[in-house]
Amino acid sequence: MSRPALLAALVLLAAASASAAPYRVFMVLHRAGAETDQGFKDYLHSAGLEVEFTVRNIEGDASRLPAIVQEIRARRPDLVYAQSTLVTQGLVGELGETDAPPRITDIPVVFAMVSDPVSAGLVERLESSGRNLTGAIHVASLPVQLKAMQSFMPLKRLGVAYNPAELSQRTMFDRLSQLTAQAGIELVAVDPLGPDGKPDPARLPTMMQRLAARRPDLVYLPPVNFFAPHSQLLMSEALRLGLPTFCAIEVQLEAGGMMGLVAPFYNVGGLAGFKAAQILRDRQPPSEIPIEALSRFSFEVNMPAAHALGLYPPMHILRYARMRER
Repeated sequence: MSRPALLAALVLLAAASASAAPYRVFMVLHRAGAETDQGFKDYLHSAGLEVEFTVRNIEGDASRLPAIVQEIRARRPDLVYAQSTLVTQGLVGELGETDAPPRITDIPVVFAMVSDPVSAGLVERLESSGRNLTGAIHVASLPVQLKAMQSFMPLKRLGVAYNPAELSQRTMFDRLSQLTAQAGIELVAVDPLGPDGKPDPARLPTMMQRLAARRPDLVYLPPVNFFAPHSQLLMSEALRLGLPTFCAIEVQLEAGGMMGLVAPFYNVGGLAGFKAAQILRDRQPPSEIPIEALSRFSFEVNMPAAHALGLYPPMHILRYARMRER
């Protein structure tokens, strides 16, 4: 073989070896165990992509994120997966921030379980982020959720438990306040913040008791990072106090919430995986890939909770809602 032919063969061999190398995906979790993460991995596998995963779990502690950012910048993976608003904000930062610590700005980032990327300050518009970021939304819009609540029962007073220590939650509350005012619904709110301005698990039972004292027709539980690991406590307290609940995420229904408009976490992870495949396999820039929610959400009623509260779905809801029997 001539030297030019040998050189060409070596170049082709090197290119083939490079293409055969697995993609390197760095996963940063808010907490382990979410089905979203498995849905993300399974989609990439079903798409025929060979992937090596590195996983870091902050266990709800944002102070761990700067060290993880430094590790990502040193490792230079092909893509970063971010689970939750808090994690995504810590990795890529908010738009227009100043004097911020180092962020991930030149490696593609795909998020999941971010309920409102615009309100969280991550992007200006969902159609294209204009930055190294795209992802999957796991929550229906507030107007759609409020309409679903009203389809079950007329509302004069709506209770909401939220975490004002989170920017996205403060924005959610402001928007919910506008929507309920327009609909002529009184909004009563409680939170679990302690004297130090931080949420305290020990305050959750008292928080629910304060809400029950206001006698709301229904209690809305938004997708709060702090609430998720305490869902069982929240739902058992709600039932004990006779409070019907409307849930924004599946884990709350599984813990005993009465009803909700939800998307399966596994499917949300699959949607995030689809966007990751567009970046890794199809070489599309994340800035041009729309941020989206699943096309369909499921209206679900937890029948044991409804029976315990003496509330039964109206007949028109039975035509399209999913009834959970346990």
